[in-house]
Amino acid sequence: MTSRRRSGFTLIELLTVIAVIGLLAAVLFPAVAGVRKKAKLATAQATFSQWANGVTRYRQVYGFYPNIGASYSTGSDSLYQLELGFGTNFIKSLSAKTPTGAVLSGGPTGDRAKFNRNAEEFCAFARDDFEVDPSGTGQTDATLLVDRFGNHNIRVIFDTDSSANIKGVPPPASSGGVWPDDLAAIATTGIPARVIIYTTIAGNGSDIGVINEGAPNPDEYADVIAIQ
Repeated sequence: MTSRRRSGFTLIELLTVIAVIGLLAAVLFPAVAGVRKKAKLATAQATFSQWANGVTRYRQVYGFYPNIGASYSTGSDSLYQLELGFGTNFIKSLSAKTPTGAVLSGGPTGDRAKFNRNAEEFCAFARDDFEVDPSGTGQTDATLLVDRFGNHNIRVIFDTDSSANIKGVPPPASSGGVWPDDLAAIATTGIPARVIIYTTIAGNGSDIGVINEGAPNPDEYADVIAIQ
């Protein structure tokens, strides 16, 4: 009587297949991560460009830049860190709505008179533009705008001296006192622009403002810059 040979994989064959799969995963995962990063960067830059275009249209309509701070000097350019409470005023100015979508209050002392008296929508803000609640409820924090990497340290610079050249604005202390490479000329000759909106991982990455993902890895983020 002859014995039948059982079909199947041996342990060595299974281990070999697993090892090959592991090698392929090690090769493919970084490539996929790189593609996702580029996609996020493209979307983030497009969003910032839309915001910058909204600021430009605002100035064309009203003759001045959105006054998202207490006031600004026409003798120098102005930088605002949106995470320090200026983001809400930025949204009100460009969308004619509050961050939660409510119409601006009227009257001579209301938000409409302060930020957008004609109630014109120069730019719309989507759900993805806001910080996700770290509690895990899926709700958004309407007080914080973010780029597509989750960085809420968004900086907006206006050419409030009307020179068409943004120059002489000190970088935020949180960036280690340095500008991103693409904006380094601000410290010297200046950059021909009316509006600059950016987030950055300049220096040691201390300017990354992610608050709900622990200590961020700078390799997972990117400088996002819109110049107009």
